[in-house]
Amino acid sequence: MKKLMYLISAVAGVVGFSTAANADISVSGAGGLAVVNDGAANTTDAYNASSVSFALSTTTANGMGIAMSMGLTEDSADSGVAVSAGEAVTFTTGGATIVVGAVDTVGAGTGAVGGVNTDWVDLSSVSGDASTDIAVTAGDGFTISTALGGATLTIGYVADSVAAGDDGDGEMNLTNAEDTAAGGTISMPLGAANVTVGFANADTDTESETSVGASVALAAGGGTLTVGMNQASLDAGTATAMGASYAMSLDGDTSLSVGYNNTKDAADNSTTMELNLSRSLGGGASVFLDVLNVTGDGTTGTAFALGSSFSF
Repeated sequence: MKKLMYLISAVAGVVGFSTAANADISVSGAGGLAVVNDGAANTTDAYNASSVSFALSTTTANGMGIAMSMGLTEDSADSGVAVSAGEAVTFTTGGATIVVGAVDTVGAGTGAVGGVNTDWVDLSSVSGDASTDIAVTAGDGFTISTALGGATLTIGYVADSVAAGDDGDGEMNLTNAEDTAAGGTISMPLGAANVTVGFANADTDTESETSVGASVALAAGGGTLTVGMNQASLDAGTATAMGASYAMSLDGDTSLSVGYNNTKDAADNSTTMELNLSRSLGGGASVFLDVLNVTGDGTTGTAFALGSSFSF
């Protein structure tokens, strides 16, 4: 990211904004090219994508930080340009970070580890059907994160969820929303390991679902091994995900990650194995190989993605 310090008073003379503003503005960009082989549909397609992001921040007289961001993303997979972010404001004060606006449900899916691929291979149709997702996984609300000794505690509340169709519209329905969620995570060092535990509960007008899980990350053989388990009590029955991932550096510029996940719900049982190999070319550019294999219930097969990503 290249940080650009703007002379606000000069800009204000052109666009008519008040010269009282005094903020830092950062601009960054990213993009990529990839060839994706769909192991299920037996097709090979080439994709490209690009994005530019603007991050704005300021500090009040009493030291409270205020930040928000917005960006433009072009995705050749859906042939459109979309506005991203801009739906949340972040406040930092007294060692705490508070996010208000569009948030993910804190604690949902904790422990469902094993995903190591980039998003490119997700453009294939290969995917498992089993899931531990609860009814509300994101929406308009708030999160609070703070340090407790050596631990980090994060709690959150979704007051107006995606399920109600109101996420990201700038309006948070606090009195009549039918789909809400609350949860929390705590992450702490435990000897040579780092442990994360999470819990979430989602309520809709027809059901109440819960998610609980934990993961442990520790150094092993020159890399990092992460194992985890997530269990959800869903309207259709109990769902469980167990997985592990291992990440290591092969040299100063090359990294390798492998992942395994088995998810079983009331109707389906899916096993996913992933591999990501990435090499930095310097200057924010890198090349990568993703491999995704799915067996069991779902669209099974082995998909590959080979390409390059770059950032500015």
